Amino acid sequence: MTMMSKSPPTSQTARQEDRPSATTTTTTTPKMDPLLRDDFQLYFRVALLLSISVYTAIKVNSVVADPYLDEVFHIPQAQRYCLMHFKDWDDKITTPPGLYLLSYIYVGFVQTVLPIYRFILQNIPTFTTTPTGWETKPGSTNNFTHASLEHCSTASLRFLNVIGGSIFLPWLVYEIYLYVQSPYHQVTPPPIPVVVVAGPGPGGSLADPKEVEKAKRKTELPPGVGPKDAPPKVDVIEERMNYEASAAQTAMNVALFPLLYFFNNLFYTDIWSTIFVLLAYRSYLLYSPWTSAGWSLLSLFFRQTNILWTIFLLLLSAIRILKRLHPPAPSSLLHHHPLTLSAILGRAGFGGMYDPSIAYSDISDYFKSLLSIAISGYSNLSPVLIAIEPYIYVVSLFGFFVYWNGSIALGDKTNHVSTFHPVQLLYFSIFTILSTPFVFVTNPISLTVATVKSLLGSPLRALSTIVSGLLIAGAVHQFTYTHPFMLADNRHYVFYIWRRTILSHPNAKYAGVPLYLLSSFFVYRQIGIKPPALPPAAKAINPQSSAVVYTTHTITFLLAFLAATAGTLVFAPLVEFRYFVVPWVMWRMHIGIGDGKGEEGGWWRRNRIGGVDLRVYMEAAAFLVVHAVTIKIFLEREFRWAGTEGVQRFMW
Repeated sequence: MTMMSKSPPTSQTARQEDRPSATTTTTTTPKMDPLLRDDFQLYFRVALLLSISVYTAIKVNSVVADPYLDEVFHIPQAQRYCLMHFKDWDDKITTPPGLYLLSYIYVGFVQTVLPIYRFILQNIPTFTTTPTGWETKPGSTNNFTHASLEHCSTASLRFLNVIGGSIFLPWLVYEIYLYVQSPYHQVTPPPIPVVVVAGPGPGGSLADPKEVEKAKRKTELPPGVGPKDAPPKVDVIEERMNYEASAAQTAMNVALFPLLYFFNNLFYTDIWSTIFVLLAYRSYLLYSPWTSAGWSLLSLFFRQTNILWTIFLLLLSAIRILKRLHPPAPSSLLHHHPLTLSAILGRAGFGGMYDPSIAYSDISDYFKSLLSIAISGYSNLSPVLIAIEPYIYVVSLFGFFVYWNGSIALGDKTNHVSTFHPVQLLYFSIFTILSTPFVFVTNPISLTVATVKSLLGSPLRALSTIVSGLLIAGAVHQFTYTHPFMLADNRHYVFYIWRRTILSHPNAKYAGVPLYLLSSFFVYRQIGIKPPALPPAAKAINPQSSAVVYTTHTITFLLAFLAATAGTLVFAPLVEFRYFVVPWVMWRMHIGIGDGKGEEGGWWRRNRIGGVDLRVYMEAAAFLVVHAVTIKIFLEREFRWAGTEGVQRFMW
């Protein structure tokens, strides 16, 4: 389940520099670092997760045997596809048919495996367990064909999400976490094709190398400036294994995220929609843009809003090629140092970008970074267009679909009208900090001091904080909506949360303004907190683990993430927690736990279990408790609506 190469790369590959080559015309397959990976930690946790998931699935299917809520639309539609009736479509379904097509493939696989199960059943008398509800009466037959519904029952279709959420999802999170967090598991970039840097003038080629180097030196830290602490002496192999253990536990936690894990047990699109987005992102990290674009296109067959995460990858691809053509000074990536506007513009004119770490930046750095991106992108327009070409095709195809369909939604469009709803970003930030509070647990005194310094430490920071608070208050006043569905359906938790908060008093919504401000600060700043710098001993083993590649904690990444998250949320009039899933998963994979230097010798890092920070285990325990309570309420707290047949249940 890993793309790890078990043999060290050649010395030629290991010494390969991350810069344009004048003679290279082909792209080689990226290779992992020469340190061998041991994925046992992942296998163990996936086995444990799968056991919990199967047990929960059996319980749910034994109590809720019939389709429930949106399954009333999804399961019959999937069964039509099982019967090969691909032209039959329920107009009330607003999402594309990706889940039903995947179900068709999955059922074909099940029909191949089932004869083996029957052989075991017939030849081993003690093996008599048959999954509850696995076979359906309509169309059931001993000789399955795709004209039968034997394997397309409610329980069978739900089990597709068990497989995805308990195997594929944690594997992808594990891989991505290592690529973006661990300095021991970086990907060796392929050489840049010569065609990317060919052609004269702005938007074509690199500028004069001598002038580029001169401009670059002007933006680097002077000798002796910067962190003076010597890097700690660490056991490289032990630290590598610690990162793998942390990645495995984080992968399990993400899979256990209650909002997502609950839908392992129902036939909804959330699980596989998230998986295909992560497949696209993983391919991007592996420098496979066409494969990434292919996964992005497939993700659109599960949910239309995934187009925003295609744009996210498009933006990251453009930024990455600019950094590869003009590698920034490593010090500017890891630590903030003030630069004059003229210095930024001077380097941007040669293609260089200003992209400091989030944790060391103020509001002015965001404007400087945006300006440098615009100028640098124009100066290297042709390389940027070549880098983002695969994603442009996907975005264009989606634009053609929207034009042909007349709307982003399929089927019933009346209840899915886009509305400008910027407060959704604030709901997301406070939801994130409440759902993962252990990530932010640290020394309260140092946390308070760092927060006050970041928000009020200078006149510019204080002014930015005041303006941000006023903008949040204005958004809350003008754009706090209450969708009719939220008040009409008491089966969802948001119904009760909304009534006890926003609707509890005419001015109750304004009480959340300071909470929105602080939660946004903590949530988005957390992306900029990264582990300590790579020890020299590790660099000697893996020279490609450099700050140039290691840049998911910088301003440009946060801007791309905010653009995708805002596009996903701010045009949705309905406050629906399920819309938060993909942004939350992306956020959780990229955040650092602990404040670098300040936390390195702290209590939490000194008292790790199996190389994993105790806060990560606390998060897992909390998620398991919430999952158990949610499932128990879903299965046991039944109620009825007057004039409506069937029982109702509480759920996300």
